[in-house]
Amino acid sequence: MVIPKPAGNSPERADCSQEPFISQRSGKDGSPRYCVQIRRKHDQGYVSASKTFSTLEAAKKWRDDALAKIQLGLLVPKQKEEETKQVLVCDLLRRRRNSRRRLGRSANQNLDLLIKHDRCQVPASTIDLKWFMAMADDLIDTGMLPQTAATYMAMLASSLKRAARRGADAPYNEIVRAMEVLWEDEILARSEERERRPSLKELDQVFNAVLANKRQKVPVITMSIFAIFSCRRLSEICRLRWKDLNVSESKILVRDMKHPQKKEGNDVTVNLPPEALKIILSMPRTSEFIFPYNPRSLGTAFRRHRQLVEIEDLRFHDLRHEGISLLFEKVEGDHFVMKTSGHQSRQCLDRYVNVEKTGDKFENWHWLDWVITYWNTN
Repeated sequence: MVIPKPAGNSPERADCSQEPFISQRSGKDGSPRYCVQIRRKHDQGYVSASKTFSTLEAAKKWRDDALAKIQLGLLVPKQKEEETKQVLVCDLLRRRRNSRRRLGRSANQNLDLLIKHDRCQVPASTIDLKWFMAMADDLIDTGMLPQTAATYMAMLASSLKRAARRGADAPYNEIVRAMEVLWEDEILARSEERERRPSLKELDQVFNAVLANKRQKVPVITMSIFAIFSCRRLSEICRLRWKDLNVSESKILVRDMKHPQKKEGNDVTVNLPPEALKIILSMPRTSEFIFPYNPRSLGTAFRRHRQLVEIEDLRFHDLRHEGISLLFEKVEGDHFVMKTSGHQSRQCLDRYVNVEKTGDKFENWHWLDWVITYWNTN
C-alpha cells in the first residue's frame, strides 16, 4: 500500500496519508517495512533513488534529505555518475608524468600546469576540437606567446595520444585533427629561429663585469668561451667527464645529448676543436667532471652580468649559435660541423647557422689566452 502525503507540514500529522514516495510492505517476519522510491527530472536526465526502512520516521527523514540533495544538485543522474567514474584528462597526464620514461624538468613543469588546469578535470572521452581550441585560448589569454602555448599543447596532445595507444578512453583521431586545425589556423606558432650573435665588444663588456665582481665564484668567462669553441649546450658542458675524453683524436663523449624523442641514453661522440681541447686540458682534475658546476647557477650568473652592462636579448645559448656559425665562416664542411655540434641532419643544423662573412673573428682573441693562463696558474 502507498502511504499518502500529509495534508500539512506539521510534524504532528505524521500519518503520511498523502505521501506518494513511501510504500508500506510486510517483511518476512510480518513486521512493517517502509520503502522510499524517488524519481525526479533533472537537467541532465532523471535522478532515481530508493531505500527501505523499518520505521516510518527513518524513511521520511531519508526521503527529505534525498530531495534536498537533488534540489542542491548533490545527487546527479545515473549517467552523470557513470561519467564521473571515467578517466579524466588530468589522470592521463599524471600517468605520463609518473611513467617509467624520465621526462626533463621543463616537461614536468608543463605537465604540472596542465594537470591543475580546470579544463583538464573532465573525462578524456568527451574532449573534441572545441575543447582543444578553448584550451589553447586559455593558455594564450594568460599572456603566453603562441610559441609557448604550442609547447604546452604539444605536451598535452602527445600525452593523450600515448594514453590512447595504451587503451585509455581518449579520442585519438580527434586529438590529431584538433592539433592540425590549431596549426593550420595559426592559433599556435613555431618558435622563431634566433639570429642573435654576440659581438666581440659585448663579450668584452660581460667578461670585464665578471672580473670586476669579486664575489663571483663560478667561472662564467671560462664556460662562455668553451661554449663558443665547443658548440655545446650549457647542461652538456657540465656533464662532460674526464674518462670520456679522447685527447689523441680530439674527441669527447657527450652523454644524454638533447634529442626530440630520446630523453636519456643519447650518448654521442663529438669532435673538439683545438681551442676547446686547450681549455679542457688546462682545467684542474678535482672531480670526475671536467666542469663540476651547476648549469643553472652559471646561466643565472651570465644573465646577471649581461644585464649589469645593459646588453639586450643575449642568452648563453646564443654562444652555441655563435660557435656553429663560426665554423661555417672558417669554411668548415657540413660533415665536420655536424660532427662537432652533434646534429644528425642538416635541417636541424640550419636553425643554428647565421653566417655573416668568411674568416675567424676570434683569431688571436686575448680572452682565450686569459682562460688558459688563469687555470694553469691557479
